[in-house]
Amino acid sequence: IERLEIHYLASPEGNLHFAMLSDWVDAMTEHLECDAALLAAAAEGIAKLNQRHGAVPGGDRFLLLHRRRVWNEGEGRWIGWERKRGKLRELNRLLRGATDTTFVSTAQQPCVVPSDVRYVVTLDADTKLPRDTVRRLIGKMAHPLNRPRFDADAGRVVEGYAVLQPRVTPSLPIGREGSLFQRVFSGMSGIDPYAAAVSDVYQDMFGEGSYAGKGIYEVDPFEAAVAGRVLDSTLLSHDLFEGVFAR
Repeated sequence: IERLEIHYLASPEGNLHFAMLSDWVDAMTEHLECDAALLAAAAEGIAKLNQRHGAVPGGDRFLLLHRRRVWNEGEGRWIGWERKRGKLRELNRLLRGATDTTFVSTAQQPCVVPSDVRYVVTLDADTKLPRDTVRRLIGKMAHPLNRPRFDADAGRVVEGYAVLQPRVTPSLPIGREGSLFQRVFSGMSGIDPYAAAVSDVYQDMFGEGSYAGKGIYEVDPFEAAVAGRVLDSTLLSHDLFEGVFAR
């Protein structure tokens, strides 16, 4: 929740919503004794953020989108449906009015989302979002030369891009949080004038890069490209898969 507020402070302008997508921990039963208290604490934290920073024209600025467990035969336990891939699939459907997702509502946080969302920026829990990054990503996606064209016969985006991935680099741990090992393997420190002079070989040669799961995507062409592609419990590493079809 603290990280979500930091993301907002880095991009406070515009009609942006900040959502925390979460699942319960895997379990041998559908419900655990600690579930209700954890969900209530998360809902309370999100409610405090909305009180502190106010709403936007589309509704609450901060959202809690939490999913119930479903039984997974392959793993023999109760988990969030299709894990992260399932979160994004169900989020896309929820944004377009679906009522049969596994997202749950609470008294403090009903499962209500704005209906006119065009772009989604996906970040992991440990990802930092530099200041003004969201506005720049949206600008790149909205450029006429980048707008995606979905081919229904091919079942994929064939022109433009439904996914845009910025440069993702590890950050150095701060203070006592960092060990010697982390400092050695977390990239160079100091000022390097050539640090931003990078390119993606696949993007340069083939016009398409490798998606690593952190970036921005356009909801409708992305969902059209990946919906119904694979059976449940058959795909674990989904980032490259999504990048291939959503482009």
